[in-house]
Amino acid sequence: MPRYTTYGRRLGMALFMGLFGALAFSLLTDGGTRTREVASFLPAADQVLSWTGLRIEQVALTGQRFTSDADVFEAIDLPNAGSLATFDVEAARERVEALPWVSTAAVSRVYPASLDIRITERRPTALWANGGREFLVDNTGRVLSGLKPGTMVRLPRLAGEGAPQDARALLELIVRYPNIAERFVLAERVGGRRWTLHLKNGLVVHLGADREAVAFAALSSPDELGGFLNARNVVIDLRARGRIVVRRAPASASIIQPPSQS
Repeated sequence: MPRYTTYGRRLGMALFMGLFGALAFSLLTDGGTRTREVASFLPAADQVLSWTGLRIEQVALTGQRFTSDADVFEAIDLPNAGSLATFDVEAARERVEALPWVSTAAVSRVYPASLDIRITERRPTALWANGGREFLVDNTGRVLSGLKPGTMVRLPRLAGEGAPQDARALLELIVRYPNIAERFVLAERVGGRRWTLHLKNGLVVHLGADREAVAFAALSSPDELGGFLNARNVVIDLRARGRIVVRRAPASASIIQPPSQS
């Protein structure tokens, strides 16, 4: 029985392709009288395929959590998608991958009338404070979405122009120094060149450009600057090479507090 079923399907497909080929020839040559440009033929081909039942009638979405179905449908331009056979899956994939949360997408045709879209989303790795709001960003610096006020998220916090794009190396370095990581509150990008760290108890550390590793080693050593990690309202200035300045924070300075853990 399966053998006859397979043969029947193949015969049906062959008949369909033969019919479509004849229709395509007729459309391209206006009934065999003259030739037409392929570009002008495509809308007519879509119409023929629509008559034969190859319209896109169903879209299966998997893998998305933060990307809405509506955004995906808009990206693939579903109302104007035309027939399944002429649908440009590569262009659709590129448009879906341009959505903020989407890392990769696979778009494939499922005959006779469906699209299958499989999405892998990006993972937020930090919060970026900008313009009075906070945004989720990933480790490439891509802004994923704004954070609703009052939402508690336990992620490293960033501030300053360009911070999301430049933070990956800094955050990976901080993880290697647990005594700094456990006190970390916020990393502020300054002038697109260097970082200022805000740690617990109002401790502020101005880092020199491209000298973060040296500074963290000194801050982690009891024989160097490690004793200041438990200090309150102290500023450690390491911006100048070979020079360390330690001073009390101004009384008017605002202390950046770590987020509540509740």
